[in-house]
Amino acid sequence: MSWLKQLTTSWQKRQLQRPELASMFEPPPTKQWVAIDCEMTGLNPKKHHLLSVAAIHIDGDTIDTGNGLHLVCRPPIMPDRDTIVIHGLRPTDVEHGMTYDEMLALLLPFIDNRPLVGFCTPIDTAFLNPLVKHYMGTSLPNEVLDVRELYSQRMGGAQGIPAQSQQLSSILAYYDIPELGNHNAYNDAVMTAMAFLHVR
Repeated sequence: MSWLKQLTTSWQKRQLQRPELASMFEPPPTKQWVAIDCEMTGLNPKKHHLLSVAAIHIDGDTIDTGNGLHLVCRPPIMPDRDTIVIHGLRPTDVEHGMTYDEMLALLLPFIDNRPLVGFCTPIDTAFLNPLVKHYMGTSLPNEVLDVRELYSQRMGGAQGIPAQSQQLSSILAYYDIPELGNHNAYNDAVMTAMAFLHVR
């Protein structure tokens, strides 16, 4: 860990308001990660809202699909019916969802100190971090790995992320990974985990 990362982690730990989550700041375990995916009403965290989060442990070469999380949240504003095509969740699905604090009470211990793996992770963390900071006093301290960027590096994308990595489906096709259902955070997390095992 670099001195800058150590300094940042130390500062974040001092901001922590939930002592039960102190283990999130410990050095990460070897060859363990957590794949994560979020569904939102849109892509702008200033005006759109988080609707669901899925997280799945990766242990070495094993994806623990039997013990993952898929948490549906109740946003402060109900999504329009015409946005179902984006996130696949009906208004009735999220009306009975959990609060953001209830979601984080399950999600954060599940993540613990494992590095996060996702696809286009800056979008997911832009929605998660404000909620996490409100909940525990600081943003996520975890290392974040983006399958999109890892794939670009593997393909020699020195001049930026190549076009074929703009969509997760393109990466899955390249590695002959079967696609699961769309608009489902859990399926997306599983597919992201499978892709990660190829590009890590």
